[in-house]
Amino acid sequence: MEPINPDNVCHVPVLEREVAEWLKPSKPGTVFVDCTIGYGGHSAALARYFDAQDFLIGIDRDAEAIAYCRERFKEVPFRVSLHHRGYEELEAILKEEKVAAADRYLIDCGFSSPQIDRAERGFSFSRDAVIDMRMDRRQELTAKDVIQMWSEKELADLFQRYGEERFSRRIAKAIVRRRKEAPIETTRELADVVIQAIPARYQHQEGIHPATRVFMALRIYVNNELECLRQGIQAALAHLRPHGRIGILTYHSLEHRLCRNLLRDFCVPRRHPPGIPVRGDEEPARGVMLTRKAVRPCAAEQNRNPRSRSAQFRVMERLEDRMD
Repeated sequence: MEPINPDNVCHVPVLEREVAEWLKPSKPGTVFVDCTIGYGGHSAALARYFDAQDFLIGIDRDAEAIAYCRERFKEVPFRVSLHHRGYEELEAILKEEKVAAADRYLIDCGFSSPQIDRAERGFSFSRDAVIDMRMDRRQELTAKDVIQMWSEKELADLFQRYGEERFSRRIAKAIVRRRKEAPIETTRELADVVIQAIPARYQHQEGIHPATRVFMALRIYVNNELECLRQGIQAALAHLRPHGRIGILTYHSLEHRLCRNLLRDFCVPRRHPPGIPVRGDEEPARGVMLTRKAVRPCAAEQNRNPRSRSAQFRVMERLEDRMD
């Protein structure tokens, strides 16, 4: 793998100031877990508040991002441990680090600009390349495999489920028809097929490229993003100190919904089924939402960084455990 030249990296962390303000350490010896460290933007912003006793654990499925962060954080005065893995392995990573519970977690569901902008990664229709979309290049399945091998019904269901694409069946039919003539190899070839399948009057109604939802659905499936997100949030909740915080950045409705529901369920009292021998008929809430409404980028940030426009940031704090 050829290392990325730091001079060529241009990544703007979404809601950088807000993330740092909500998740900065509250005491010496804070254990901070950046579950999606990427190119280190948010961690670098938070590092301004770190001291020598603090500990940063960085996790990412992208080997290039981890290699970059090894250089970026190699001379910081606090302890750093980086893991080329997915945050669905968070429980195992904490066990390896001998961390029973952490004080701060950040999960950023977005993609770093270098990942999107490098054509060879095959994420974007704006840069022509072989369709790939793997965050972790060690895995075998690519988006190209899905496009070439899946049936019309399977493709239609995929685009509807993960992309909420209203023309999923038309698009799937067009893909199958086109690949009978010649394989669909590149991102622009796929985007062209999608565009031609969508009626012209609907192509720009939402202000996004007509192929956006199809590409999103493929990326979510190939990287198993929603299930990994569920596992990561559940592990973070299970290993969060009292008064510790979890911050999550999400970017589309499926992520918004999953994040909101998991955090909400943690923050409401739990009622016990009849007949369970416990004191009282419910357990108190274990956490409290600090952001009553999701924090969104201001207009100025959206103008500076259009990719931030759909972002939502939620923060939850764990309460003290009840002592009976």
